[in-house]
Amino acid sequence: MSERDRDEPLPGERVDIEDSGDSLESVLAEEERTAIEKAEGKLQSVRKDLEELKDRHLRKLAEFENMRKRAEREKAEYFRTALAGFLSDLLPVVDSFDRALEHAPPEALQTDFGQGVALIQRQILELLKKYGVREVDTSGPFDPNVHEAVATGAAQGAGKDEILEVLRKGYSLNDKLLRPAGVRVAVRKPATPGEGAS
Repeated sequence: MSERDRDEPLPGERVDIEDSGDSLESVLAEEERTAIEKAEGKLQSVRKDLEELKDRHLRKLAEFENMRKRAEREKAEYFRTALAGFLSDLLPVVDSFDRALEHAPPEALQTDFGQGVALIQRQILELLKKYGVREVDTSGPFDPNVHEAVATGAAQGAGKDEILEVLRKGYSLNDKLLRPAGVRVAVRKPATPGEGAS
């Protein structure tokens, strides 16, 4: 027989139990205290797990919100880029309407056809305005940021870099340049001999 077998009582064998001398109340109180300590330990563990889960949940919500905002920004940027591309392709059509109406004889503009062409041009311009397209201002001096000098010329009484004529309208979309205005710009006349001497 092994040592272990000797420690365990055989069935029907008498077992002696030593009395620790503790009263039943103290033993029960000790058991209750031990059970409470174990329960409090488990409660602390569960609270810690709950806090970790809350933290992970809040992080996931923040990640989701950031992803949603990023997707919205990318979608808006894609829309602006696509709109700018489409509008850039549409601008030559607007130019054609402008030229057709400029070169039409006044009596042609009074016909139903002429009025129809003018109406279509107004509708296109209103549609462009609805989407934030504005004509580039050409009333001031030449600005290389929004104007393109396609021709130069001298004009009586015109100052240097003054816009003499708009050859092609320029447009911007929400303050972003779609196409610069093609303009003829005044240049200083070359000085003739004897002009600078007094």
